[in-house]
Amino acid sequence: VGYEFIYESGNDAKSLIFWSRLPILLFATAFGFVFYYFVRKRFGTATGLIALFFYALSPNILAHAHYVTTDIGATIGMFIALLAIISYFEKPSRNSILILSGALALAQLCKFSSTLLYPFMLLVWAAVIAFRQTKTPWKLLGGIIVSSLLSTFWIYLFYIPNTIHLSSKSQSDLFYTNLYTGAGPAIAHVLAPLSPIALLRPLLQYILGIVMVFIRVNTGNVTFFNGDISTHAYHAYFPEIFVLKTQVAFLILLTALPIIAAIRYFTHKKQPFATYLRRHRFEFVMLSFALYYFAFAVVGNLNLGIRHILPIYPPLFVLVALGCVRLVRSAQATKKPAVILLVLGLLGWYGFSALSVYPNFISYFNGLAGGPTKANQYFSDSGIDWGQDLDRLKSYVDAHPEIDKVAIDYFGGGMPSYTFCDHIYATDGRMLPGSLGLDCSHSKVVQWHSSNGHYPGQYIAVSETFLNNDLFYSVYDNSPSYGYLRSMEPLIRIGNSIYLYKLY
Repeated sequence: VGYEFIYESGNDAKSLIFWSRLPILLFATAFGFVFYYFVRKRFGTATGLIALFFYALSPNILAHAHYVTTDIGATIGMFIALLAIISYFEKPSRNSILILSGALALAQLCKFSSTLLYPFMLLVWAAVIAFRQTKTPWKLLGGIIVSSLLSTFWIYLFYIPNTIHLSSKSQSDLFYTNLYTGAGPAIAHVLAPLSPIALLRPLLQYILGIVMVFIRVNTGNVTFFNGDISTHAYHAYFPEIFVLKTQVAFLILLTALPIIAAIRYFTHKKQPFATYLRRHRFEFVMLSFALYYFAFAVVGNLNLGIRHILPIYPPLFVLVALGCVRLVRSAQATKKPAVILLVLGLLGWYGFSALSVYPNFISYFNGLAGGPTKANQYFSDSGIDWGQDLDRLKSYVDAHPEIDKVAIDYFGGGMPSYTFCDHIYATDGRMLPGSLGLDCSHSKVVQWHSSNGHYPGQYIAVSETFLNNDLFYSVYDNSPSYGYLRSMEPLIRIGNSIYLYKLY
C-alpha cells in the first residue's frame, strides 16, 4: 500500500519522501540537544560537548537519522529509558516511577525490540542487591513492576486510536496471516479468540507486533558475510560489523580508556569495589546495557546491518567522552602534554573520518576494512546497501550520453521506472496515477534479474546486495547467476551500493 501510495497514485514521490523524513531528522537533531543537556548536567560541559561531538559525527547515526524507520527512534527511546532507569535506582520515588513508566512506553512505541529493557531492569536490580546498594530491595522491585505495568497502560492508550475501527475479524485475520512460522500459529490460536473482546484489542495489536518481531529474528534472513552466504546467523557478524563500521579513532579510545581505568583502580585501590560501583553507577548501567543489548544481537538469528545495534552507541559515546575528559585532566595535573595532544588528535581523526565519506554514510567502512570500496567483501544489505543511490545512478547515466541503455537490478524502496521515465501530468498539475503517469518510451532503463541470464547489452547496474545474495539464490533456484559480473571490476561504484558494469 505504501509503495502504491508513494509512486503510483499520482503523488509527487520526492515531496512525500522529503516531508516524511523531516520529522525523523528533527527528532534526531532535537535529541542531540537533549543528549548534551543530560550529559552536561551530570558530568560537565566538556564531557557533554565531546559526547555530542561523537553523536553528531558518527556515520552510523548520520546514515539513519533521516530515514523513515524505527532504528533512530529506538536508539533515542532506549537511551531516554536508560536515563529514567538510572534516576529511579538512584532516587526511588513516585515521580521517578511515573517518569520511568513514560520512558519505557516511549521506547516501546519507537520499536518493539525495546521490550528488552524490562529484563534489563531486573538485571540491574539483581546487581544492586548483589553489591548491597540498597536496603529496601523488595520495595525497589515493586517500583519496577509498577512502572512496567504503567508503561503497558500508556501503550494501551496509544493503541486505542489505531484499533478503534478494527473489527474482530480483521484482527483475527492479522494474527493468522502474520504468525505463520515457528511458534506463530500456536500463539495466533491463543490471541485470535480474545479479539472479540473490544477492550483487549489495543493490547492484542501491540502483542502481535512484539511476537512478529521475535519470530522474524528467530526465522533469520539470507546473509552475506565474509564471502560466505547462509540463512543462518553468524555469531561473529555483529562484532565484526561494529569494528569495521565504527571510526578507528573511537575504537582506540574505547579499548584504551577502560584499560587505563582498570590499571588505575587496581594500582591505587583505596575503596571496595561496591563503593566504587556506587560512585560510578551511571557508567556501569550504561556499559552494562551496551553489552547486554549487543549480546542479544549476537545470539539472535538476524544479521541485517549495523542499524540493529544502533542503541549501543549513545551509551558508549557518553562513556568514552567521560574517559577522554578524565584522561586529559589527569594529563594536565601530571603535566603530560603528549597525552592531551594524542586525545585531541584522535578526536580530530574521528571527525575527519565522518566528513570524508559525505554523503555516503550508509556505506561507511573504516580503514580496517579497506574503506567503503572493499565493503562488498564482508557485508551486504543495510550495512552497505539500502537502495540509497538510485537518484545518483540516474544523475550519472544522464551525465554520460554514451550510455544509451542500461539494465538495472535494483535493491531498495525506490522505483526505477518512476526515477528514469518521463512523468505525465493532468490539467490540474497532478501526475496521472499508475502506468498512465509514466512515459518510458525514451527511458534508458531495462529491468533485469540474474535469472534472465547473461545480459546481452553493454551496460548493467546491479545493487551490491543482489550481487552478493545471488550466490545463494542462484544455487537455491538452480538459475543463472551474476558470476560473470563478480569476476569483473565495475566501471564505477555509485555511492558504493550500486555497481555499474561495462560489458564490452
